[in-house]
Amino acid sequence: MEDLRIGDEGLRLLPSHWAVDMETGQWLEILDPFTALKDLRLGRKIAVHVCRALQELSGERVTEVLPTLQGLFITHLSSEPLPEGIRKATKTFVEARRRSGHPVSVHRTGRSGRLMDITENLVSGD
Repeated sequence: MEDLRIGDEGLRLLPSHWAVDMETGQWLEILDPFTALKDLRLGRKIAVHVCRALQELSGERVTEVLPTLQGLFITHLSSEPLPEGIRKATKTFVEARRRSGHPVSVHRTGRSGRLMDITENLVSGD
């Protein structure tokens, strides 16, 4: 599988406490089998949890989980910037991937449905 979408509607299918109570390692275990994944598409609510898990990756582990990932797409229909928790976690992950020589671009879906590349904004802190 090269393209995986985890929408917020999936949260309704889980017991309400799962997404909140799942530890970082558990999210990484879910993602670990997707070794050929190029694009990961996340709903805004689920992105908070998944990006926090990705933020914890360091050293060689940053390319062991999702080794072929090229694009991270976050649905965020508000005209406001991404929530700070997602921004910080995603920035840490993007910087670690750049240092490893396996860069990832980050895109968000705006209200119009148009994709916007926000990678440089994340890294530069704008």
